[in-house]
Amino acid sequence: MEYLYLIFVLTVSTLCSKAQYVGLNNKEVTTLKKIIRKDSSAFNLYNAIKKTADAALTATPNPIDTVVSEGHLSNDPKKIISGKSLRDIDKIYSLGIVYKIEQNDTYLKKLEEFLMAWAGVNQPQGNPINDTKFENLFFAYDMVKSDIPPEQRESINSWLVKTADEEIRTGKNKAKTTSFNNWNSHRLKTIGCIAYVLDNKKFKKYIDEELPVQIEKNLLPDGSGFDFHERDALHYHVYTLEPLISLATVLKRAIGKDFYNYVSASGASIKNSIAFLKPYVTGEKTHGEYVNSKVVFDKKRADNKEAGFIIGANFKPNYAMGVLTEAAYFEPGCMDIVRSVMNTHSELVNWQSVLNKIRR
Repeated sequence: MEYLYLIFVLTVSTLCSKAQYVGLNNKEVTTLKKIIRKDSSAFNLYNAIKKTADAALTATPNPIDTVVSEGHLSNDPKKIISGKSLRDIDKIYSLGIVYKIEQNDTYLKKLEEFLMAWAGVNQPQGNPINDTKFENLFFAYDMVKSDIPPEQRESINSWLVKTADEEIRTGKNKAKTTSFNNWNSHRLKTIGCIAYVLDNKKFKKYIDEELPVQIEKNLLPDGSGFDFHERDALHYHVYTLEPLISLATVLKRAIGKDFYNYVSASGASIKNSIAFLKPYVTGEKTHGEYVNSKVVFDKKRADNKEAGFIIGANFKPNYAMGVLTEAAYFEPGCMDIVRSVMNTHSELVNWQSVLNKIRR
């Protein structure tokens, strides 16, 4: 029996570790180690992550049963409580990165503790704006899943399956705008990450069918998109592109299909929508945000004087640094704009640029 159990454990471990498309695979980790040793910018960026991981070693997990963020003002007590709990995600990500670099089981054990705490407490509601905040958790778990004992792995996997199932459930009503606006971009990213972390055929099929539809419905041939016109804000144009590019990156790594350059029947594409954004980042164009927004909540946030949501304030190029760096995985020239805005000639300007270098 012990022999059979050993065979089972080894088989499960092999299946779980056969591919890592959301997080870094072992070859990429080896490359990362070399870059950290040779490049001072990469070293400094990694060192910041290591400080977070080191601090997490003495921290207690703070999971929450229901994440409250979407539709709540920044000073809402429930949102504040959720925000404090969600700091765990940075700890989880940092512990995963540092464990793979340092190969110190202390980081893995602490990461295990955090993952199990969230899997045991959090109850997925199928809200993509709340669930999208788990992206870095998916990244970390993908890297370490084969190093986690089968019993714990089963608990974490069950939680992730429930998260994806709930997202699919809430996305079924195709008459609602949330079935094709930025909500759905975040929904697809969440389901897609889970699909490839778990190698889940049902979730992969869902993404195969729904991502082309989302590009067709959410983005427009001129590069603008539904969210830009509904909110009259480049903030939301960026917000719908970020998850689409994250998912496109996973799919390019996993199946080799390039959804960044994919063009829908109407002529819409992620690449076109990044091109639409660029002039507002370089300063060729300006845009006063939210002036004609159709969403009441935008006025509530402005009245609450929340940073980044003041009606009529010009879009700030710095807000696009993240999405342009993500896009640079497919379109390296985007980094020229990023460096110009950040006033640097450094090749590695942020952690995403390090990941891009490793993955390419």
